[in-house]
Amino acid sequence: MKLIITGTTPSKKNSRINTRSGRSFPSKRFSDWEKTALPELKKQFQGLNVTDYPISLTIIFFNADKRRHDLDNQSSSILDTLVKASVIEDDNQNKIDCLTLQYGGVDKESPRAEVFIDD
Repeated sequence: MKLIITGTTPSKKNSRINTRSGRSFPSKRFSDWEKTALPELKKQFQGLNVTDYPISLTIIFFNADKRRHDLDNQSSSILDTLVKASVIEDDNQNKIDCLTLQYGGVDKESPRAEVFIDD
């Protein structure tokens, strides 16, 4: 199964911290990206169901520019969003036994993350 999330995936880890409470909040950039990613995933995943765990995931990132992006930070954003969109139950090792990350290059016209789910 292939899912596509448009836009350059921002890091969820670059968050804001409330100095009074110590709580961290995702950055505005991540929150804005997630607002579009969730409906995209739900629409593409509609009627499908992952039940045969553990699964293997391959994520290929195509960024809009040559700026440095950390694949591990980008993958955390994707995994958390897949869980939030109910595409996968959880992102722990009991559910995902193989995770492959790949940089696909620069695509100024169509930055995206391509997610391949294999069970």
